[in-house]
Amino acid sequence: MPTKRSIAADAEAEASDTENKRRRRSEEEEPEDDESSGEGEERVAHRVAGNINAPGKPAEAGIIKRVYVQDFMCHRKLTVDLCQNVNFIHGANGSGKSAILAAIQICLGAHARRTHRARNLKELVRKEGSNSGAKVRVTLLNGGEDGYKREMYGDSITIERSITLRGGYNGYRLLDHDGKERSRSKKDLEAMLDQLNIQVDNPVAVLDQEEAKKFLTGRPQDKYDFFAKATELERIDNTYSGTVDNLMELDEQNAKNKENLSSVYTSVKKLKDQWKQFEELDKLQEKIGDLSVQLTWSMYHQQNEKAEQNETFLRDILEKREKRSQDLAKAEELANVTEDEETSLRDQMTRLTEEAQEAAAAKQGIEAELKEVMAPVKSRERDNTAIRRELITATKRFKRAQKDLQAVRDQITKAAGNAESEEARRVEKVEKAEAELARTKDGIEGKKEDILESLKKYEDLGPHVDQASENIRSISSQINAVNHKLRDLQSTSGGNSFTVFGQKCDVMHDLVERAKSAGRFKGPVIGPIGHYIKIAQGKEGLAKVAEFALGSGNLQRFIVTNDADRQLFMKLRTDARCSPRDCMYFQMSGVGSRYAVPPPPTDDVDTVASALSITDNLVFNCLVDNARIEQRALAMSKEQSEKSLLIVQDNGRESIRGGTIKDVFLPNGDNWMVKNGSRTMISNERPLKQTIGVDKTAAIREAKEEAELLQRELNDLRRKEDELKKVRKEYQVVWNRETRAHRTTVLRIEELEKQIVELNNEKDVAENNTIDTTEYEEDVQVADEALSKLKDKFVETEKELEDLQSPIAGVKGRLEEITARNERVLSELTAAEEKMEEYVKGNAQRMANVEKRKDKLEKVEEAIGKQKEIVQDLREKRGEALYKARVMTFNTNEQRKKAKEDVSGDGLEDTSFHAHTDADLEAIEPIEAKKEPAFYKARVERATRNIALERDRRQLSNIEPEEAHEQYLRAQHDLDAKLHLINSIDKTCSELRADIKHRMKLFKIFRKHLAETTSNTFDVMLNKKGSSGQLDFDHGDRELNLTVQKDNTNEMSQTKDVKALSGGERSFTTLSLLLALGENLETPFRIMDEFDVFLDPVSRKIALDTMVSVAKDMEHRQFIFITPQDLSGLTTDTKLKIIKMKQPIRSTMVGGPMQQTLDTFQPTPQ
Repeated sequence: MPTKRSIAADAEAEASDTENKRRRRSEEEEPEDDESSGEGEERVAHRVAGNINAPGKPAEAGIIKRVYVQDFMCHRKLTVDLCQNVNFIHGANGSGKSAILAAIQICLGAHARRTHRARNLKELVRKEGSNSGAKVRVTLLNGGEDGYKREMYGDSITIERSITLRGGYNGYRLLDHDGKERSRSKKDLEAMLDQLNIQVDNPVAVLDQEEAKKFLTGRPQDKYDFFAKATELERIDNTYSGTVDNLMELDEQNAKNKENLSSVYTSVKKLKDQWKQFEELDKLQEKIGDLSVQLTWSMYHQQNEKAEQNETFLRDILEKREKRSQDLAKAEELANVTEDEETSLRDQMTRLTEEAQEAAAAKQGIEAELKEVMAPVKSRERDNTAIRRELITATKRFKRAQKDLQAVRDQITKAAGNAESEEARRVEKVEKAEAELARTKDGIEGKKEDILESLKKYEDLGPHVDQASENIRSISSQINAVNHKLRDLQSTSGGNSFTVFGQKCDVMHDLVERAKSAGRFKGPVIGPIGHYIKIAQGKEGLAKVAEFALGSGNLQRFIVTNDADRQLFMKLRTDARCSPRDCMYFQMSGVGSRYAVPPPPTDDVDTVASALSITDNLVFNCLVDNARIEQRALAMSKEQSEKSLLIVQDNGRESIRGGTIKDVFLPNGDNWMVKNGSRTMISNERPLKQTIGVDKTAAIREAKEEAELLQRELNDLRRKEDELKKVRKEYQVVWNRETRAHRTTVLRIEELEKQIVELNNEKDVAENNTIDTTEYEEDVQVADEALSKLKDKFVETEKELEDLQSPIAGVKGRLEEITARNERVLSELTAAEEKMEEYVKGNAQRMANVEKRKDKLEKVEEAIGKQKEIVQDLREKRGEALYKARVMTFNTNEQRKKAKEDVSGDGLEDTSFHAHTDADLEAIEPIEAKKEPAFYKARVERATRNIALERDRRQLSNIEPEEAHEQYLRAQHDLDAKLHLINSIDKTCSELRADIKHRMKLFKIFRKHLAETTSNTFDVMLNKKGSSGQLDFDHGDRELNLTVQKDNTNEMSQTKDVKALSGGERSFTTLSLLLALGENLETPFRIMDEFDVFLDPVSRKIALDTMVSVAKDMEHRQFIFITPQDLSGLTTDTKLKIIKMKQPIRSTMVGGPMQQTLDTFQPTPQ
């Protein structure tokens, strides 16, 4: 039977192809990892087939030499040196034993949850106010042939893991033997763990308390999965399944390729026949080439003749212009024009204009002075007007008070008469009215409740209907925006696009970059803002809510730093046709240094500033100023945020811890705040989206998902709107019907109640003849006092107005003086303009003759300009015709050379001619054309028609011969390539099927061998305690069942229910099974935490002796056992080391006991 290592090597070799393909795909996405792909197969094969630290000699690579922690869990500083074989870490509960295991797991790549000690790394930092983070180091041996990059790291590798709370580096560092940093890449760490076969996630290699407790009590399927993962059978099985799936895909693709071959054969034959027919048309094409050359030269000679004729005509016009110029000079001399009078008039007008401007300026100054002086006067006038209105109001109030007092006094006089006869009449009327009112109310109460209920339902549905309609409009608008954004993303090229931030961001970014290149901006202009924002490492889960907290539209904004750049940016927005909401801007005063913002108030929450990585200082400062990113907290749940941030005072008032946070956002977009001592919760019904850190492909996918989600939501909203409208209409009909009947009854009730009230009032007046007038008299007195005060105030205001009028008279006098002066200057200016007009009219006749000569000269100049344009145009056409003729001649000669060189036609894969040079064209002499261009053009057209007729007769397409030949060769090449591909795939699939069949057979043998070995070892381990056991594997149903016989001499003590065992028996059984599984595991070290927690003394001694014996026999492996139990029965030697932890210091302060290591502590070996 083959050994497990050789079988695993054969099984893993098949997986290498699939692994290489996966790596090649990752290399295309991450080019920086190219150097690692070549070593992938070697590392995978080494992991399974290789033997890290071969048996028979002490371990040299992968063994833990030292563990150092600082401010980690309960330890301030702790260094643990381990021996290479067997180590026991012993100490009381709370002494920090399990913290050493957690440190090893965290430092070697495990997640915080894997330790079962914390939900995230920050929770592992020692709780002390001054701590800003923790540091963990694990030093591994790196000797022998199995060492990882010994030429770089030397005899040992130290892995350091930093955990920071408030900024700083938070990650891994790989140090060499001398403590020099060599790498910070986690990929290098994973490569090292892969080569040394360190598996901290394998529960058999590292067994913590939680895994040990739930191991045996799990389902049979869970135990089998545990066995498959520990022996790496699961990974090999998954690799084989993936290979089979790939084979099926290859078969399907190859079948489709074969189906498509028939059409390819037909296409190749058709193209070949077409090319043969084109060869027969070559002679006709050569004739057309010769005629085309003659045509182009004939057109050149024709253009040359026209150009020479127009050049002669231009010379004649130039001679005529010279004569016209001489005539104009003579006319100007005869006119004898003097400009002295005109100059004098113009100087006078200029002087008067300046004087008028000075007077106008002085008038404006005096008017401003008058306005300033009048300001307090107008203020007092406004006050006076207000007092006058108040005085009128107070007078009316005083008169009304007097009138009310007189009315009361008249009422007292009227009520003093005899009222006995009226009393009987009033009592009778009241009784009748009350009886009728009672009857009416009894009949209306039930209907009133029904009407109110119908009205309430109708009115309650109104806002819902309106909101439903508004929601439909909003969702429709959002769907249009998302579809527009999706079209923009799909129309742009490249993997990423600024369109993810806004539909106009790409256009605006291009315009801004062009303006920058042209130097049009005076200061920095950057954007869109979203381009400079990434999600901070470890904060990916907060990406969507952080973007939501930033505010809508901020990611597509740009940043400018001055008004000139803002105006230019707005012009660019207009050029890009941006809507009012597209690509807006923030204006900052300058770049400056990066703002220092406070950290989050607690470790359990983040702020938008801490969750985002903003590379540009200007962008960061802008978001602090405009989006308040340091004041908006992000939490994973409402309960967590309230526990960490909410403070409730004794008087019930609420506040947020720290005083900086204003809003707290939750993952679904809900947020709460505290205003005026009361907390307010704002719900968000919209799904959150992410554009920060998302490439174009992800953005398109997210946009499609968002559009589908919005469409479903729109359909649901429309359905709900129809239902609401229908129900509301029914309530409206009922309410209208009942309201009409109720209105008539209510009117009658109101009439009866009014009648009763009037009768009772008459009764009250009659009974109370004596009315107190004190209150009315006081009202009169108060109104009289208020009226007197307003009169006094009005008199004071009038006096102040008189005092303010005195300085105004002087200012008004100066204003009238400057106004008169201004009118005088304007009058003189008008007279000067009239004189200038008379001069111009008298000089007009003298200038008429001059103007006439100038007109003739201008016409000649215009004719010269037009003729020059004609001559220039003809020269250009002549040059163009010469160029075309030479090019046509050159191309025709080249075609003839090609035709002579192509003998068999197989070399026509590249039918392009070499580009002509200026020297080639200059070397071509003009060819004499004996005929006009029309003659050669008719010959070319006739030859072309003949070729077209031949093509139609032979059913040829309208393509060129070279293109037809190229299509034929390309189609033949594609056919050969497809045939080769199909044959290659068939061969590969056959070989892979045979190989996978063989490997699956070996896999089953390997799996059976591992199961038998594990079961036998399990029984041997139980025999040491006087028990026996067996492992039953059901590979079909993937189940593992245990049979344990407590007494190996008594079959009646046999049980299959692990829960029936005592705590100690269950722990010893767990330990036995783990040791059995460990026989098939080749990791350099194994760690067990509190493996003996439920063992009785006898079982515990047997277990310890067994583990020590097994571990010492495997001196090429390292074992670390963590236990709080007594180890006095063990004796230390060179292969066994006992590390006793210091007793924990217990605190009795508020909060209960707390474990801590206060000083630098070195555990004491025993």
